[in-house]
Amino acid sequence: MTESKRPPSIEAKASRHVLGRISRGSRLQDALRGLVDQHGLRCAWVSAIGAFEWIDLTEYSQEHRRYEASHRFERCELLSMQGNLSERRAEPFWHLHATVSLREGGRDLTYGGHVVDGLVFAMEYRIDCFDGLTFRRTRDDDTGLDLWADLDRAQDEGGEPGITWAMAAEASALVNPMIVQENVPERGDWIDHPKFGLCKIEGMSGDGVCILKLPDGRRKKIKIDAMQVLAPRSDGDRRVFAVRPKARD
Repeated sequence: MTESKRPPSIEAKASRHVLGRISRGSRLQDALRGLVDQHGLRCAWVSAIGAFEWIDLTEYSQEHRRYEASHRFERCELLSMQGNLSERRAEPFWHLHATVSLREGGRDLTYGGHVVDGLVFAMEYRIDCFDGLTFRRTRDDDTGLDLWADLDRAQDEGGEPGITWAMAAEASALVNPMIVQENVPERGDWIDHPKFGLCKIEGMSGDGVCILKLPDGRRKKIKIDAMQVLAPRSDGDRRVFAVRPKARD
């Protein structure tokens, strides 16, 4: 192995959490891709438990530098699934490993490996979101794998590298709390709400009432004047405003 520079690393805190379940009969990869669009995920870590009607697992051959042919396990318990969401070839990419158990020949056996896909019987998951980060996978010459190479803070046009709009807004609030009150979302923008998650603004009234479309499709009215609105961040072509309750005097 050739000498290489220190692997990239960055300190970060999860900005929000998405919890839910995947219904029986769903293909795992399709369901996870749907969550990317539903919740506006960019960089995240997922953990899950449940069961599969079938799951395809494989392993990476360090000797031949390729993934081996996958093996299918049927009617198995999902003891643990861990993985992450980042960017590969400019597309969202879920990298997942799983440990499953099943009974064969009167014995309980455990298997594990890299997840190719599966048909869900039942699944409950937790996703930790890191909205201020962008991780990209590129070819690693030492292993032959697509590994994290670019670990960056999300940047907005005109912003400083390594600083998100939300970070700048919070820092400004410590100096002058009135600054963040100048951020005014409009219809078509998005609200990152601490309770409801990532919601689209479908309407605004003159008295400060904001009509949100929640991730599950329901509508909810909130009084935007009662919230502290932070400066927006860019998420593709969307403006996303993080909000939180105003501190009581």
